[in-house]
Amino acid sequence: MNEVNPSPQPYPPYPYYPQEEDELSLIDLWNIVWKRKWPWLVFGPLFGIFGVFYALNQTEIYRAEATLAPNSEEKSGGGLSALAGQFGGLASMAGLNLGGGGSTETAIATLKSRQFLTPFITTETSLKALFPKEWDEETKAWTVAKERRNDSNTPTDLEAYEFFTKNSLKVSEDKKSGLVTLAVELPDPKLAAEWTNQLVGKLNSHLRQQAKIESERNLAYLNDQLSDTRVLEIREALYGLIENQTKNAMLANAKEEYAFKVIDPAVVPELRVRPKRSLIVIASGMLGGFFGLFLCFVFHFVDTAKKTKPSLQPASKHSANHIEPAKDTTKHD
Repeated sequence: MNEVNPSPQPYPPYPYYPQEEDELSLIDLWNIVWKRKWPWLVFGPLFGIFGVFYALNQTEIYRAEATLAPNSEEKSGGGLSALAGQFGGLASMAGLNLGGGGSTETAIATLKSRQFLTPFITTETSLKALFPKEWDEETKAWTVAKERRNDSNTPTDLEAYEFFTKNSLKVSEDKKSGLVTLAVELPDPKLAAEWTNQLVGKLNSHLRQQAKIESERNLAYLNDQLSDTRVLEIREALYGLIENQTKNAMLANAKEEYAFKVIDPAVVPELRVRPKRSLIVIASGMLGGFFGLFLCFVFHFVDTAKKTKPSLQPASKHSANHIEPAKDTTKHD
């Protein structure tokens, strides 16, 4: 009996992949934007108008600058450095400071310190200059109440210090040249220049007074030690320390520009540093335009979704109503 070879099974049909839609071209994007142009045509100018009002309501701030050079004569110079190296151990044991005016970093830190700035910025005139919108000239009273203030609503010392160091005082040091730039930013250009020059003078006076007090205290201590000791080596070391402290005291008494020498004093500024009104208006208009473009694409995708959804409903309805008849699986003899 001949065997019947089974017929070869046909290859399974290739799967059908629907053709993907092409990506949106620049022309398509432009058509979408132009078709729904009202959002960016409305929100762009609208935000720009808001930017104009915001820029006009900002307080004009002027910046006065002074260029300073650190005074290094009293810090180091030759013989004093050698003396510090020779007798530094003895001086440290006695609690003495062989340096003169200290480093530039120390002087800048003193300039920014609460101890130095608080007496300068907490006078009534200074507070009015720092918080001009909170002072009512007619009633002669502070009008803004805050939790940290007392019943009179007067700004506290710490509040004035924080505001001044954060918003008005600017200090920078050029590491290459060593020059220091001191700037004060205030609504009053004349007052900004006055405060800048006054801060330099007060800082030099403050550091000079500290050096004088320290030198006098050190000299008194060294002279007491000199009278109590008979060891020749210690007496020679004490004479060197006394010479050092005497020179520091002479420099502090004679040199007005003790820590910083003024290279270029501050002058009354003519142009404001902020607000940049043109930039505010342009940035506001651009922000409104981008917001309008975003709405254009949102509306486009919403409309596209609404158009494609009804086309799917008939097919689904037809597939739901179409029921294939059941096949008869019973075997007949």
